[in-house]
Amino acid sequence: MPKNNNRYQLLNNLDLPIPVSIEDSADLKFDLYLRSREVKQIVSYLEKVMLKQKSERELFVSENRVFIDSLMKTFVNDSNLTLEGMQMDQESAQMSMQLAMDLRKSISLINALFYGVEGLVS
Repeated sequence: MPKNNNRYQLLNNLDLPIPVSIEDSADLKFDLYLRSREVKQIVSYLEKVMLKQKSERELFVSENRVFIDSLMKTFVNDSNLTLEGMQMDQESAQMSMQLAMDLRKSISLINALFYGVEGLVS
């Protein structure tokens, strides 16, 4: 079989993504917007916690360990949402990047809470 035909056969065998409908795109953008807004609020709250004294931060962690664990699991799901957005148009890709950066910041703050840093300076 000529080399040219192999390429076409390979392209036909690839499992290429199905084009996304406009409704799916709008839903994804809305989800990205909501999740980004929620994560920004979480970051803002965690930054306030980091401004507290070390004993208060430790108390927060001990009282909210289950909540923080569920938050981290949610962040894993949100990271999948950012990957979906990267496959869409420019606006969705930008929203995905923003969500990814916000997730990264919130995870850094949670790590700081758990592994003890000196906290933020106000």
